[in-house]
Amino acid sequence: MAENMAMDAGIDEDMDVYMNVKTNKDINTDMNTDIKVCLKEYIKPGKRYAVMGIGSTLRSDDGAGIYFIDQLSKAVQRDDVLLIAGSTAPENFTGVIKNFAPSTLFIVDAAYIGLLPGEVKVIPACEVNGVSFSTHMLPLPVMLNYLESEIGCNVIFIGIQPKSTDPGFSMNDDVKKGAEQLAEEFHYALVHYLEVC
Repeated sequence: MAENMAMDAGIDEDMDVYMNVKTNKDINTDMNTDIKVCLKEYIKPGKRYAVMGIGSTLRSDDGAGIYFIDQLSKAVQRDDVLLIAGSTAPENFTGVIKNFAPSTLFIVDAAYIGLLPGEVKVIPACEVNGVSFSTHMLPLPVMLNYLESEIGCNVIFIGIQPKSTDPGFSMNDDVKKGAEQLAEEFHYALVHYLEVC
């Protein structure tokens, strides 16, 4: 039975995510370069990977991470890749991720990172700070540190810049396109970089 699954914790109450990211003027924020370099560095044959999208589909562009997982799950079905729709309760999946024992965990979420709507940036877990959740038991940095220490895996956070996280069901077209392009990059990497040459 394939261990690849898309999971949903259900929609909790609304969530606000505000990020303060350490500034590094040398980081290239162009998604085509930034994401490709990251995926090529971390995705290798013979290892296992978990990809989690988080966010609230009740708050406009905050649903970008969930939309990303939905798109990716249509294209990727592998025993060595675990896909999780973490909704607004990513902390509920720490046990599932620990049991799967990935070498790298990718977390995708809408994040205010000072870019244009739909633009994407790779943010190492050690550089994520000041993340505010209104309803979560575990703040994101606490969960990331827990997973890194318990599983010993790499944790990579990927933020998608929202236009608005106000209550609503519609995503901005640029944010939607950014999530779709990110899913395409992951699909390519998970097909081509996991092949044993």
